[in-house]
Amino acid sequence: MKIKKNYLYGAAILAIIIIAAFIYYRPLFKAKAQDETQKNESESIEWLVDKDGYMYYPLSRGSIKFNRANYSDNGSITVSKIIFPSKNAYIYGFLAQPKYTAEQLPGIVYLPGAGVSKEAKLELAKQIAEFGAVVLVIDQRGVGETNGYIPDLDEDFESFVNVKEPVQHLMVYDALRAYDLLYSAPFVDPERIAIAGESMGGRIAAIAVAIDRNIDGALLISSSGLGFKPKGDLKKDAFFKSIDPDHYLDLIAPRKLVMIHNLNDNIIPAASAVNSFSKAQDPKQFILVNDTGCAHGYCDAMYDELVDALEYLVEIKSETIFNMPDEKIP
Repeated sequence: MKIKKNYLYGAAILAIIIIAAFIYYRPLFKAKAQDETQKNESESIEWLVDKDGYMYYPLSRGSIKFNRANYSDNGSITVSKIIFPSKNAYIYGFLAQPKYTAEQLPGIVYLPGAGVSKEAKLELAKQIAEFGAVVLVIDQRGVGETNGYIPDLDEDFESFVNVKEPVQHLMVYDALRAYDLLYSAPFVDPERIAIAGESMGGRIAAIAVAIDRNIDGALLISSSGLGFKPKGDLKKDAFFKSIDPDHYLDLIAPRKLVMIHNLNDNIIPAASAVNSFSKAQDPKQFILVNDTGCAHGYCDAMYDELVDALEYLVEIKSETIFNMPDEKIP
């Protein structure tokens, strides 16, 4: 049987096209396969710090189990005591929420400063809840009922060198798990959850929000970065960058950042806060108050600014409150 030359030539040309296409697109197929492999590998990584000093925790941290018990009820705000597991620790907290609500409310994770207990910030948590929000304030590691030991930075660096999670990193993970808890609550709007913190708690809040881009925004009160300058020691530079909020602030955008500071803060100078604020990208707000009677941390003079900041971050005043049956976390 004879085959016409034009058919033969056509088949040959088609074969050449197929081979050329395979050669051309093969790197793309390979790259896609590598991307999928890297994605799967990243989801299996529980913690790391890259060569540029950026801390990593996975976005998919799994479901969170916790215990909840009634603590107080003033008629409008209910407070529950919460215990949830984190890495090598049980984190204790208070959950304050309006007793009557029309719909899902915004959520606020509140991180006190170093050595400050959840009890010391419970009244503030209740005030925020009165605005129309669900607030989870926690005892950070080594404070109040939360077990743990807070090493100095040299000890934490030794853990880092030995590929063990430093406590400074673990506290960021605790904040992320507190966010996970609010995210899982049926009465919290998952699209409107922010992390707020005072002093050291503000530093942790900034890093946690930068790491997990699902978090809606950050509120830093009486806080700033560490202002770390690289020294040329790759391991030390990576460690200190990893715990310095200044290294992360530009990663919060396009989520919102608010910083509130007292001009008379005698622990963290206002100039340090302004310097950190300059490293963040829009949208952002810096609010300076002048309270001569407040040394450090949240001041009563910040109350109105706090309300405005929370409205800016999560539209906290936009809720309509009315009577309906109380809901509970399953």
